[in-house]
Parts: sequence; structure tokens; C-alpha cells
Amino acid sequence: MKENRQYKIDIFGLKIGVHEFDFEFDKKLFENIEDSVIESGHGKCTVVLDKKERLISMDFKIEGVIELICDRSLESFDFPVNIEENLIVKYGEEYDDSEDELLVIPDTQESLNVESNIYEYLTLAVPMKKIHPDFQDEEEDEEYELALVYSSEEEDTSSKEENEVIDPRWAALKNIKDLKK
Repeated sequence: MKENRQYKIDIFGLKIGVHEFDFEFDKKLFENIEDSVIESGHGKCTVVLDKKERLISMDFKIEGVIELICDRSLESFDFPVNIEENLIVKYGEEYDDSEDELLVIPDTQESLNVESNIYEYLTLAVPMKKIHPDFQDEEEDEEYELALVYSSEEEDTSSKEENEVIDPRWAALKNIKDLKK
């Protein structure tokens, strides 16, 4: 991903304490990424940065709309997002982003670019099933019907067994049948 200067935070010049940064994002954020699940989008990201001596805590609040492609109709639709994430930045010997909520940066690094963080948080907000709002009611109805089918059969078989009074002579034969399994 080619870094965009628009998302750069100069941490070298910041005093210890709480600072707030606002970023706007639009379709340019998603254009540089190949095979992005998000077609386009727009919104606002507020980063509250709490700088300490050897640690930086960053709280991301992202509100906006992303454009997705429906899995069923292949039509594009707007999906609202409201995301709150936290990232801890520590100073260390070398750059390490292997953990989800922890970023280690070299002592000599003077700035942070939050573009990739915003993109990752938006991508994680995409649902597994991308269903257009026009089809959302149908999807919920199908899931409800499937739940009824499965639950009703289980309830019927268990209620039959509870309601049947078994003759003691047949109960002994049933025990033998169960032993063979």
C-alpha cells in the first residue's frame, strides 16, 4: 500500500498527553488495494492519541458508509459502519506489527501513518454474508423457517418418547436392542 500523507501523525513533535486527530476517508483509500472487498466508501475517523513516555495509546472511532457487492444479486449497496478500536504503540528495537492490538516501532521513527489501520478496521467490519437490504427480510425468513424445521422435528421425537408408556415386558427387549449398539 502506497502511504498517503493525509493520514500521517507526527509523533516526534507531540508533547506527552492526549491529542485528537480527525481524518476523512473516501474511495481513494480503497483504490490502491488490489482485490479489496470494499468497493468504495466515505466517512470520518477520529483518533484520540494518548502519548506517554514509552507508550502511545490510540483510540479509533470510525463512522461512515462503505459500498459492498451483494452476494445474492451482485448489486452494490451502502453499508453503514460505526467502529471503535484501540491500538497500543510501543517503542522497541525494530518494527513489529505481528499482534493485532500492539504495534512496536523503532525509537527513531518520527511519524505514524494510520491509513492501513483505518483500512483494516473497515475491512473487518464487512459481514461474512453481504446481503443487499432489499433481500435482508427474505434471508431472515429463510433462517427462521430452517430453525423451525429442525427444532420441530427434535421436539416431536422427544415428546413421543416421553408420552409413550412402555409395557414392562417390551422394555426388557428394548434394553437388549440398546446393548447391541
